[in-house]
Amino acid sequence: MKKVFLAFTIFISFTTAAMASVTKPVNSLTVLAQRPRGVPQPCVDSYNLMYPGATTIKWTRKGETRYQVLFIFEGVKMTASYAPDGTYLGQ
Repeated sequence: MKKVFLAFTIFISFTTAAMASVTKPVNSLTVLAQRPRGVPQPCVDSYNLMYPGATTIKWTRKGETRYQVLFIFEGVKMTASYAPDGTYLGQ
């Protein structure tokens, strides 16, 4: 009986350790960007698809047809520009 209990305990320990390495803790910085006031939703949606988990710093409007976002993605500070319909215009 002791051998069965020991085997079961070892099995549970290894299973728990294996699952801990597979699951990723939720980081408060990996939340999808919320739509800032004045930025069209298609721009935010395109940004969220292109840069999942990015940390948004600031959205700015550049003229009538361009929205630019400053953000950190995988530890690198970056910018991206979008048309009001969500079309990516470059960095």
